[in-house]
Amino acid sequence: MAANAVDTTNPVSYVRIDESLCNGCVLCMKACPTKAIRVKGGRVASIVGVCIDCWECVRVCPRGAIRAITSDALDLQNKEDIILSPSTVLYSQFGQDILPNDVLLGLKGMGFGYIHDQSYTSEIFNLAIELYIKENRERPDAPLPFISPVCPVVVSLIAYRFPSLLRHIPPLVTPREIVAREGKARMSLKQGRDPEEFKVLHITPCPSKMMCMNEPVLQKRSFLDAAIGINTIYEDLKESMGRVEDDIVLHHSGGIGLSWGMSGGEISGLDLNCLAISGLRETIHYLEKIEMGLLSDIEYVEFRACTEGCLGGPFTVMDKYRGKRNLQKLVRMFGVERRIKYDYVKKLYDRGWFFTDKSDFPEAWKRPRPTASDISRAIERENRVEKILGLLPRRECGACGCPDCRTFAEDVADGKDSIESCAFLGRSRKQIGHALHSGEDLSESG
Repeated sequence: MAANAVDTTNPVSYVRIDESLCNGCVLCMKACPTKAIRVKGGRVASIVGVCIDCWECVRVCPRGAIRAITSDALDLQNKEDIILSPSTVLYSQFGQDILPNDVLLGLKGMGFGYIHDQSYTSEIFNLAIELYIKENRERPDAPLPFISPVCPVVVSLIAYRFPSLLRHIPPLVTPREIVAREGKARMSLKQGRDPEEFKVLHITPCPSKMMCMNEPVLQKRSFLDAAIGINTIYEDLKESMGRVEDDIVLHHSGGIGLSWGMSGGEISGLDLNCLAISGLRETIHYLEKIEMGLLSDIEYVEFRACTEGCLGGPFTVMDKYRGKRNLQKLVRMFGVERRIKYDYVKKLYDRGWFFTDKSDFPEAWKRPRPTASDISRAIERENRVEKILGLLPRRECGACGCPDCRTFAEDVADGKDSIESCAFLGRSRKQIGHALHSGEDLSESG
């Protein structure tokens, strides 16, 4: 049975905890960047807070008790109506002698209706980002640095933990969404059918694509219909590649588009002052810097939640460093310049082809402006949290079932736990109660 006690005011989590495998070791609780996991009473872990589907819990779980939900059950009987949008990472998974066109032909050989080279769309998007930043960077209110909208984990992290930074994200549709939107339009025109009769399947190294499909932050709706892990389709694709006899060209990008699978790939073709940050802890660290105004001299930051970029996604098959080497070879082979026409992309940009409605956030993600009473209650709560913290020995042990002492103090202040759950309190119940309801100095407690 899966455990997933998510507050109904928060987006649904696509991470599930298998209670039959979990032994309550607290490693996932310690790793969660949003402090969403609790392990109460030494029992199994449960998700009680905001989950951004970063999969840090999965990476550290020694028992394989945590898994992601994808669209593996998608009906593949009508493959001719399915549009495939494969991540560039897929090209890195088969060794250095396999070219991107070989992979795309293998997918075509599996019977899917339309295969799109997403790396080419990434090159187009690359220029659109550059146009947007050059157009907006001189504004007196320009929110520098601008932040890449590509990684859904990072966008979710910003929406929940750094909401003031949402305005730093350019309102442009990501390459995977452009592929889905235009793929449906192309198939509709070709067959004279409603675009929604076609389904777009994204082949991904990352489970967070489920979240951005079902609860998009930066657009009204996602054009993607399903996501499947690279590891799920890998063996069938490998077998199909062995049967390919076609010699048609499906791959059109240069090295810029191919490099998107690894950290630094998105910014490699930009004529801007940029940084590339990968790994969740580093991402949080640099978002904190941006929030403090310390990176205002940088124009654009590429963030990826996975170390080494999307190559480090949990649905990959090949080791991320070997995959990186494969992509680096492909980049050299196909060149380090864009294979797109500037005037063509500029016309699309001027027509608004790349833009989305950034202001239309899902209701559950909106943060209303606080009233005076809200601020007063928040101050009272914070004072209570600090008083409870003063009672605690601050061992940061996790024995109470919370990731750290501050989170435990917040749970106690909110009535979700009792201070007596702390295993190391040196005071009696009577002393604790007196201290919480008085002005006693708590600095020497425990």
